[in-house]
Amino acid sequence: MRHWGLGRYFAAFILSVLLCWGAFAQTAATESQILDVRIASAPERSRIVFDLSAEVGYSTFPIDEPDRLVVEFSVNGLAELAPTTVEGSGLLSKMSVGMIDDGLARAVIFLNEPVQIADINLLAAEGNQPARLVIELEPGTREVFDAAVDAIKQQRQAEAAQPQPETVPVTPKVANGSGTRPLIIIDPGHGGIDMGAEGVNGEFEKNIVLQVAKRLQAELVALDRFDVALTRDGDAFLTLNERVQLARDNQANLFISLHADSFDQPEVRGGSVYTRDENATDVLDKVLAENENQADLVAGFSPPEVDNAVVDILVDLMRRETRRQSYVAAQQVVRQLSGRVPMRPHPLRQADFFVLQAPEVPSVLIELGFLSNRADLNNLSQAEWQQKVAHTLSLGIAKYFDVSVQP
Repeated sequence: MRHWGLGRYFAAFILSVLLCWGAFAQTAATESQILDVRIASAPERSRIVFDLSAEVGYSTFPIDEPDRLVVEFSVNGLAELAPTTVEGSGLLSKMSVGMIDDGLARAVIFLNEPVQIADINLLAAEGNQPARLVIELEPGTREVFDAAVDAIKQQRQAEAAQPQPETVPVTPKVANGSGTRPLIIIDPGHGGIDMGAEGVNGEFEKNIVLQVAKRLQAELVALDRFDVALTRDGDAFLTLNERVQLARDNQANLFISLHADSFDQPEVRGGSVYTRDENATDVLDKVLAENENQADLVAGFSPPEVDNAVVDILVDLMRRETRRQSYVAAQQVVRQLSGRVPMRPHPLRQADFFVLQAPEVPSVLIELGFLSNRADLNNLSQAEWQQKVAHTLSLGIAKYFDVSVQP
């Protein structure tokens, strides 16, 4: 396969150490997969090897804030036993691997310092050895790394300035939508390359919360009072901004974000319900919010930007009523959950979750439990418990609409 480095044709030859493109196909080869990923590190050099089912298109590019190197592949998916997270050492901190879109996989490599690509080779399958992409990294300089990042940003700005074909806005699928009943949007956290928290037996938060979301949707639809939509109904990645924008564009009457987190103290367990506040209830709530707000980084995106001046105005003019309604919704959900499922002490809490920031949409985030606690993990993994929680949540949501006055 022909592969070439865009940076090699820049006047500044140094950019070639970070800007590398393969013959990147628009569609993935039939049944192509990433089979395995591994990292080998020495003090001054690191090697990353991707085992592939076939020679496929690839590209690499750097991102800053924090420093990361992204490798994208034109493939259909990951093999069942392929790792989704890989711990690094030396130059590399860690790597996340997963699907970012149909036919597009991404590996996001978090760096301990700026690097440059010393060598990159796409190798054909030979004997029992699968096709491989081998990337050799060595220490780089801040100047070269930043120049490569700037080149990527300039390229994307130029592409964005070009006339774009008309596209149909992406909207969540509404179950039995009528257009006249209150619209509830359920947001299963994480998805795609972003696995979320991981249980001791390899359970992923993204899968558990999607299962609960689908059960909750069915429970709410059965009440025949609401239109109900999911931000994702499969293993797809959405940025935090996209999740918020779905609620705003569709003028949702209530936005419910579902999560199941982890913490380094395994004795911590139980559910909790959050509304947004810049001041977290306690240190744990602050940590959970910070972790969730970094979801975009894991997938190789920049963190969402907030214009504080605009936000301050919105808080003054719009959010007072929205936050009041959010609190009422959280209150009703907590009342239904308490006594039926394990809850944290004082389960009605506040933290600065970005996904709750829509100024005109009442929004709550529900932590179903902790995958780091074995008792919680056992519950979260059981279909019967998931159904019980979904039914209880639907009662709390319905009660909110009984007692609240919608604008």
